Amino acid sequence: MIKNKKILITGGTGSLGKALVRELGKENQVVIYSRNEERQYEMKKEFNNPNLMFRIGDVRDTDTLKYALRGCDLAIHAAAMKDLIMVEEQPTQGYLNNIIGSKSFIDAVLATPSVQKAIGISTDKAASPSNAYGMTKYIMERLFIEANNNSDTTFACSRFGNIIDSNGSVITFWKEHPDMEPKLHHDEMSRFFFSVKDAVETVLSTIEMAEGGEIYIPKMKQATILNILKTIFKKDSFEIVGISPGEKIHEDLIGESERYFTFDSGNYYVVKPGVLNPNPPQAFSTQNAEAFTKDELSKLIFG
Repeated sequence: MIKNKKILITGGTGSLGKALVRELGKENQVVIYSRNEERQYEMKKEFNNPNLMFRIGDVRDTDTLKYALRGCDLAIHAAAMKDLIMVEEQPTQGYLNNIIGSKSFIDAVLATPSVQKAIGISTDKAASPSNAYGMTKYIMERLFIEANNNSDTTFACSRFGNIIDSNGSVITFWKEHPDMEPKLHHDEMSRFFFSVKDAVETVLSTIEMAEGGEIYIPKMKQATILNILKTIFKKDSFEIVGISPGEKIHEDLIGESERYFTFDSGNYYVVKPGVLNPNPPQAFSTQNAEAFTKDELSKLIFG
């Protein structure tokens, strides 16, 4: 149980950030760090929780981060530029936010002796990355591992796939426009999905389990985009327009090259860079992951 701690969350006004704040704010003091003034104002009214502190700041502003981190026991780095297509088109901004911003977060944590653990939120795109977004998050993971190996603070990462109905989710857009004619990029395209509740549980479990330098990966289920479209629009065929630059047909959570350093830990896989597993698991992708049943997928999408 995480109790009576002071915790900073970068990107605290995002979908995952808000869900973490809702859970952790019950019995901890939480600092919500983000650069979106309007979202912070709305969140402050919505939550009306005296345990919450709101701090405006960019993750690249190390001095402001240091100020916000004063007295914190834990730090969660959820801030990132996350749109695959946007980062592919503007890799400079992806680099500045996801790499330079992560390095700034790490530097601020290292300058704050009270912080015991720092967790970076990663993505399945970081496993065998094929796009600029995935590459920036791959580098973020390596920065956290390097920081762990060269400090007394515990750094670890939590890597997972798509959160259903997160900010900017195309699934949310589809649900809000049931009469539209959506287009399919590829009839076999598949992705990892889970609920925001599952995402919060994954991050909290990572905090609890982290010993330093690991990447924790939940054993997520997958769904094809075609089945998601069928579930939402209640029809079987859709126009296929081809994949976008940087897109994969199937997604990975454990790449082929890193499976040799991966250990099975019940509900999670744990990547321990530099620690060889003599009996490694298979690479974990949407091609060999368990699929949602029709009923499970409907419940996940519509609640």
